[in-house]
Amino acid sequence: MDSLQGHRPDARLQGVVVARFAPALKARGHRFALAVLIVMLAGCSNTSGSAESSTSATTPETSNTGVTSTTLPRTVYYLSLGDSVGMWNGHRSYPYLIAAHYRAAGLPGLRLVDMSCSGETTSSMISHSTCSPGGSQYRNAVRFLRAHHGAVVLVTIGIGGNDVVGCVSLTIAAHCLAAGLKTMQSNLAFILSGLRRAAGPDVRFVGMNIYDPLLGDWLAPGVGRALALAAVGGVRLLSVDMEKSFAASSIPVANVEDAFDSSDMAHFVSSRWGRVPVAVDVACRLLDIVCRPGLVELFGDDPNEAGAVVIAHAFEQVIGMQGPSA
Repeated sequence: MDSLQGHRPDARLQGVVVARFAPALKARGHRFALAVLIVMLAGCSNTSGSAESSTSATTPETSNTGVTSTTLPRTVYYLSLGDSVGMWNGHRSYPYLIAAHYRAAGLPGLRLVDMSCSGETTSSMISHSTCSPGGSQYRNAVRFLRAHHGAVVLVTIGIGGNDVVGCVSLTIAAHCLAAGLKTMQSNLAFILSGLRRAAGPDVRFVGMNIYDPLLGDWLAPGVGRALALAAVGGVRLLSVDMEKSFAASSIPVANVEDAFDSSDMAHFVSSRWGRVPVAVDVACRLLDIVCRPGLVELFGDDPNEAGAVVIAHAFEQVIGMQGPSA
């Protein structure tokens, strides 16, 4: 999408956020090598991040819940954490779309703070960050949550997809991969526990799983297609590991994998790339990969602007249904 037009709350979600958030607020209290690794599975910002300001309403506005904007603090915060998926498209990245969605739903004072860093892993998120001042996105987030206790209403986290990239150039890739997944789970447990403690019980957390960035290789006959098919199961296992880590901290997950139809290789559709599986068509349309009939995709693993819209909707389905933790 070229703008936020059309990215408005639907009737089912309109006003839900105010109804859910109000109690807590009132309380205030690379291509081929990476493909091979995935197949094995089957067998930056300033101190507080990139802040997007919003102007608080000067007169009361009533949502369909009957709660007026004067019930809420003038400014409340949404903190976005993770890797490049959360910042790749600038102000059209998914956190900005989520923020716009809930401002329109009844939180006009919602301010996004995006600390996402390109290339970030769960290890670099803790220390030696790829872009966070002071070297730790995690520590910056903890400080922000403590400094704004009672004013943060939402934290989204998308991290872990880069944790196996360092294994690509090693001869012991399989061992490295297994160790990388174990490290990811351990790091996520540490990160999520610390963030939870700093935020308090009323802040809503939502994580995400991943889409498959290798599906464009299906267009290449022979080895490329074989690797793309085998990688589908590997990406599913990586998503499962992420989901388990979030579940261990009682954090729901936005099902981005399903939103991208990443596993649907059985149904075919006509596309600009020919007759292809649904998963391939979606990946080619929603990711910044370059799909080429007869050839492997050109490298890219982040969502394009249309993909960011789909990711935002996946988060909104979870946030809109459940609201913040009680």
